[in-house]
Amino acid sequence: MSKILKFNKVSMIAFASAVTILGGGIMSVTSLAGAAPAAKQNVVMAEDALALPGAGMGTVIDGYVGATSGSSVEYLSTTALGASLGDGLNEYYDANGNTIGKLIVYNGEGTADVYNKIPGNERIENGEEVAKVVGHMYAGDVATLVKEQGEWYQVISDSVNGYVKKDGFVKGMEAEGMDGSTYVSAAYANNSEVYLYQDPWDYSTVLCVLPDGVRYTLVEEGDEFSKISVPGVGEGWVYNSDMTYSVVRKYAALVSAEIDATNRINDGVAAAENIENEKVEEAQSYEARSINIAPAAPDSEDVAALRQAIANYAQQFVGVLPYVWGSSDLSYGADCSGFTSAVYRAYGIDISRSSDAQSWGGTSVSVDDIRPGDIVAYPGHVALYVGDGTVVHESVPGTTASYANMYMMPIINIARYIN
Repeated sequence: MSKILKFNKVSMIAFASAVTILGGGIMSVTSLAGAAPAAKQNVVMAEDALALPGAGMGTVIDGYVGATSGSSVEYLSTTALGASLGDGLNEYYDANGNTIGKLIVYNGEGTADVYNKIPGNERIENGEEVAKVVGHMYAGDVATLVKEQGEWYQVISDSVNGYVKKDGFVKGMEAEGMDGSTYVSAAYANNSEVYLYQDPWDYSTVLCVLPDGVRYTLVEEGDEFSKISVPGVGEGWVYNSDMTYSVVRKYAALVSAEIDATNRINDGVAAAENIENEKVEEAQSYEARSINIAPAAPDSEDVAALRQAIANYAQQFVGVLPYVWGSSDLSYGADCSGFTSAVYRAYGIDISRSSDAQSWGGTSVSVDDIRPGDIVAYPGHVALYVGDGTVVHESVPGTTASYANMYMMPIINIARYIN
């Protein structure tokens, strides 16, 4: 791995050598003589001589640029050094104090287009100008300034290489002062089956099936769910176990990459719509079946008393028992199916732990025949019926057990375990 050598202007005076690197005059360092210019911060002398060019630091641009007339030291601008090295290394100077590379930041409004050629200066093909937008830069995106041409900068920003208008860009100490805004908390899907939920629980509306390989912005971090922003969709919630999070520099985006991400996200939205349609169809299927379900026999006094006792017991946890995913401990916390199974277990009734198995276990009854203690099943969620059209359930992380209208979501079944 090559090493960047940093010197202030005074220490550069004492540096003398004759280094020649083969390969078309890539770089030469001759002895320094004379008084040094006024000291400047963040002076980068050179890359480790024998490791040039590149050494994993970035992409070679237009051969080699940055050597200035009359300089006693020629420099190699081979890489996006500023974007690669990060904090504080905003400017690079030769021995005469001439800047040969800067880390610049886009701080303008809207989007800065990155062109493959300077518009108006390119050649003509078939009567059409060939300058094309190859990338976009957004607020806080960083790039390495390779050279200036009139009102244009030639820049590298990650995999984007081209020309931008100077408007909206800052450099030097002003760019250094913006350092904190040039990072983003990024989120990446661990696989191609990650759901973006409207609310932080797994039975909430699915907004998008997130494609992997796309960078999303982390908006709010939680213990089980976190909120992210998805281009073209908006904000939603994801399981932390489905995601990888990291803090990264903000770079320009390739147009082709943006188009690919947009198309894949649109496919994910279409897939989410299919999931939601299936939920509705499942609920409609239950409604149709419910008409044909024969009424259950009346409860005995003992069974009726047991039902009411279970319903009353469940209500004692309203506003008290926190939602804890994966738990069924009534002294600590529980999720939706953990809560219902634990309440039943307190009365000697063992049912499955999972919401899906609870939904389809027991005996299916119609809405018209629902009684206290029955389990109301929704897509990915269960609740316990306590009477008068009301259920008690554990809903989302950060809340406690609560009351809700039994029709809060499409009902897919009513399962009876108390007979």
